[in-house]
Amino acid sequence: MAEPPFEPPPPPPPSPPPAAESSEAERRCPRCQAPYDLYQEYCLECGLRLVPLPGTYVRRDVWSRDSPIWLWAALAALLLVALVAGAIVAVAATQEDDGGAGSPVVTTGPGTTDTIGTLDTAPTLTFGTDPTTTLPPTTTVPPTTTIQPTTTLGTTTTTTTGTGSVRSWPAGRRGYTIVLLSTPTGEGRGEAEAAAQRAINRGLPEVGILNSSDYSSLNPGYYVTFTGIYDSESEAEGALSRARSSGFPSAYPRRVAG
Repeated sequence: MAEPPFEPPPPPPPSPPPAAESSEAERRCPRCQAPYDLYQEYCLECGLRLVPLPGTYVRRDVWSRDSPIWLWAALAALLLVALVAGAIVAVAATQEDDGGAGSPVVTTGPGTTDTIGTLDTAPTLTFGTDPTTTLPPTTTVPPTTTIQPTTTLGTTTTTTTGTGSVRSWPAGRRGYTIVLLSTPTGEGRGEAEAAAQRAINRGLPEVGILNSSDYSSLNPGYYVTFTGIYDSESEAEGALSRARSSGFPSAYPRRVAG
């Protein structure tokens, strides 16, 4: 029986073409390394311009030794140092020129002779023993050290505190008044007295404080700061606007009876 003819093995499959370099790896932002598409003008992550303007030259190493910006910065620094050095030299020269003029010198000896003068510019003057060289009386200024008009402030303080004093309601008197403030007796008289003093300073008449528990016409348990003692309610209402305009907008008239 004849053997089948020899068949050569099939050729190996062609190797796959080398993978093209990823275009995405080539298109990455030089600042933040974020990928970007072709024809993309700005980076979406950091905002860097990816496509330079036509006719422009983009230099990435701005502060290198070959950069003109670095050169101009160095020149500016040298110029600043030169200006500072020149200013220091000018100030030193000015001080040397002024050194010959001398500064005032005052020397006091063990006796009564005092010497006042300037170095190399004026002759020394001796006073104290020689009447011809004594300084004039204008050198002593005792009046300038006493300022009597400004130290007395009695008039300014008395005009701002007002006149009058805190009074009480007359014993056995029935009438009407204007209530400026009611303070619970448990809180003390501090707030009532402060309101009374404020009313006096603002010129309200007959300002006083009473204890409402002593009067049947008032609710007990309060210190009442009042102004005015009137015979009728109409008189109290006539003075109400002045009390309210003086810093007590909640003032109201009230009858007071024992």
